[in-house]
Amino acid sequence: MADQEATIVGTVRVEKLACIECQHVMDVSHLPSFSSITCQACGAPQTVPAKFGSFLLLNRLGAGGMGVIYHAVDRELGRHIALKVMKRALGDNEEFVASFRREAQSAAALNHRNVVQIYSFGQFAGQPYIAMELVDGGQLDVMIANGRALPETRALEIHLEVAEGLNAASELGLVHGDIKPANVLFGLNGEAKVVDFGLASFIGQQQQQGQQVWGTPYYIAPEKARGKKVDFRSDIYSLGAMLFHVLAGQPPFDGATPADVVVARLRQPAPSLLQYQPDLHQPTVAMVARMLQAEPALRYPSYAALLLDMRAALAASRAPLKKAKAKTARLPTIVAGAAH
Repeated sequence: MADQEATIVGTVRVEKLACIECQHVMDVSHLPSFSSITCQACGAPQTVPAKFGSFLLLNRLGAGGMGVIYHAVDRELGRHIALKVMKRALGDNEEFVASFRREAQSAAALNHRNVVQIYSFGQFAGQPYIAMELVDGGQLDVMIANGRALPETRALEIHLEVAEGLNAASELGLVHGDIKPANVLFGLNGEAKVVDFGLASFIGQQQQQGQQVWGTPYYIAPEKARGKKVDFRSDIYSLGAMLFHVLAGQPPFDGATPADVVVARLRQPAPSLLQYQPDLHQPTVAMVARMLQAEPALRYPSYAALLLDMRAALAASRAPLKKAKAKTARLPTIVAGAAH
């Protein structure tokens, strides 16, 4: 696994490692990166790191279509970070690299509590990378795994914070392009943070190379699926689809293949949340329905308008749900002695 990963990311093996507990120096030159080792002196278990430029890669956090993300240490600043390293092939495309730098620079200017901060970006050994804030309080896709739905109030709290982050990005002219539960992380205080801003170039590159729709099919906006121009309203659609999933325990559209999921949203309107979760307040149901309008012009015209309704829905969700009382048939009243 480590050797295969080295062909994807140009890491360099570490030859000596100081134990994290007793500082005993061990020779690890014969071990693959990220393999487990036990200190011979104190018995403390640890992982063999790897080097990538000025970064020390401690362990692998995940991988996706764009490359690999690591828990790393910036050795120049002595700061723990998350380091996303792109595939080698992307670094060979000069047009992509130039566009990536422009977008990463714009995203790095975004400083908001609900957006994962970008610290630096660049290339090493021909591979583009982004160094960003390390957020390890969990992620939304794990919270809703296996069809779990979140309580209405908590779901709205999370999505209100995500919308705040998207609004701040929109003010800088940034469109995220891939809003999904896996891109919503949580800080140690439970605050939601959006990750992966500044990667629109990569998304566009994949769409051109693969001749297919790029973006998570459960949440992609119809106009993006059709290859048309996207703007902040496309992110609002994806945010609405994600909120639907979190509340209902399943996305608004499904299918046997990603293509089937996309086709379903192009052929029919989004279903009502009440079909899957009848115990929701009306402001929440109406807001999600508007976010999921197929035509961008019918969605919210601004984040300000969306945030206004989202705060109102959150306040309403904290009140007891008023259910319609079932009507009972009225029976005729018989008055004694009325008949002669």
